[in-house]
Amino acid sequence: MARLLDLGVDFEHWCFACGRLNPSGLRLDFDVSTNSATARYTGLQRHQGYDGTLHGGVVTALLDETMGWAIFHQGIWGVTAKINVTFKRPVPLGEELVVTGEVLRDRGRGIETKGTLARAADGDVLAEATALFLRMPEGQRAELEQHYSRTDEAFARVREAVAAETAGQEHART
Repeated sequence: MARLLDLGVDFEHWCFACGRLNPSGLRLDFDVSTNSATARYTGLQRHQGYDGTLHGGVVTALLDETMGWAIFHQGIWGVTAKINVTFKRPVPLGEELVVTGEVLRDRGRGIETKGTLARAADGDVLAEATALFLRMPEGQRAELEQHYSRTDEAFARVREAVAAETAGQEHART
């Protein structure tokens, strides 16, 4: 797995899920590999729904962002067109969680993903999601790439790290 922050991906922006400038945000960092992304998060009181539980909207944001990074770290700029979340159990505050997103199918303009949110201690799945992401039109992508400077350089380093990991795994199998 390649850690995005270590590879120079710029998180100095206001995104609620991954931005470092948002004092109320989740401040996620991601480990990525081919077609997947994983983040760790511990629920904070300011993100609470009912007493002691993480708000369902925050659970959805965790899943959405992680599924998005499963495609975004590959240099694909997309937006969520549809998301379906299944809440299996209340998500407790103060416990480390593992959120995983992976690409199921790339259908050209649309990319199908799935995500899970599990308790780190025992792997118990607390929520699951599926989503459809749509690739951004080139004009919008170019505008965002200018706004988030040096993304091409960072994503090139990410692709190299993921490729090296994949090559190492294939070498180990032979």
